[in-house]
Amino acid sequence: MPSRATRVPLLSNSPGTERFLTVYRFGTPGARPKAYIQAAIHANELPGVMALHYLLPMLEAADKAGQIPGEIIVVPTANPVGLSQHLYANHLGRYDFNLRENYNRNYLDIGDQIVAQVEGKLGRNQAKNVELVRKAMVKAVESYAAPNEPQFLKKTLMAMSVDADYVLDLHCDAHAALHVFAGASHADAVAELSAQIGSQATTVGRPDAIPQVMSFSACNITPWLKLAKAYPDAALPKTSFSITIEYRGQADVSHALGKSDGTNLFKFLQRRGVVGGDPGPLPKAKCKITPAWGMDVAYAPRAGMLVYLKDRGSKVKAGETVCEIIDPLDPFAKDCRLAIKATAPGVLFSRRRDGQLTFPGQVVFRMACEKELPHRIGRPGTDD
Repeated sequence: MPSRATRVPLLSNSPGTERFLTVYRFGTPGARPKAYIQAAIHANELPGVMALHYLLPMLEAADKAGQIPGEIIVVPTANPVGLSQHLYANHLGRYDFNLRENYNRNYLDIGDQIVAQVEGKLGRNQAKNVELVRKAMVKAVESYAAPNEPQFLKKTLMAMSVDADYVLDLHCDAHAALHVFAGASHADAVAELSAQIGSQATTVGRPDAIPQVMSFSACNITPWLKLAKAYPDAALPKTSFSITIEYRGQADVSHALGKSDGTNLFKFLQRRGVVGGDPGPLPKAKCKITPAWGMDVAYAPRAGMLVYLKDRGSKVKAGETVCEIIDPLDPFAKDCRLAIKATAPGVLFSRRRDGQLTFPGQVVFRMACEKELPHRIGRPGTDD
């Protein structure tokens, strides 16, 4: 194992076994800007791991060349517990088996705690205020007594990320176009990332919307949003940069995609001053930035076999059929094919594979629409 890679011990659920994270660190600890990148918190989502397979050697070379002015932390596989979850030759890795808890849910919400701790301590110097808040956030996470294995894992990841300038959580979907979920993050940085990586759908939350689901991305941004709400006139940034990149579908793992994705991540870090060097011209954006509550989500009303009429990345008009749910038992019935239609125009960025069986209430597709949809306002943005 390279000298810059460290083993971070985790809590283990059984005697005679151990868990640990492999963590790569570049640059100077404590220096700015700081970036934190992880992949596969859902352990069976590996396209992001392939991107980091190519990114890590680029960061190694940049570090040796003295081109990392701050600090970069990379966790190539963020869930060693989920990596071991094989059941009848199927790799799972999304939920803890004992507590039935999603590994991308129930992170610490330290926002209210930080708001209380900094009361009366914020001055007019934004840099000093930010330093004060970051130290308080790290201390709050590190002092948390995690009661079980999944919470210990989440605490460990959050302790490395919560004070970072840039947090990137790499996921993938079942069968999807490359897309980005961003909370109320810095608009310019989100737009730059979206264009650089070739995102085909990028959704951004309202600037005043506190996340309703405490995912990994949300736990890093929530303290800043709550501070902005509690102290609107304070010399503090109104938000931070913490986003989720969905690298297409689970089967989209290849050297070509990994090299391209890793290179684009490296160029984004260059654009933000995290890595030195010239990234070249910014690619033309493949999508418009759309509101999180403009993301339409379609649910299956009944069981059956899925067949899609629209592919991932397609532009869909309102009223067009995206997929059909087919009764596999009775091709003679008038309603053997149930059409699932788009309620608004947008880009189909997430779907399932043709021929899969669906069940009532299952998400069958997601679309990015340019305007907020009344039936989506106030609902959680993703099921990730």
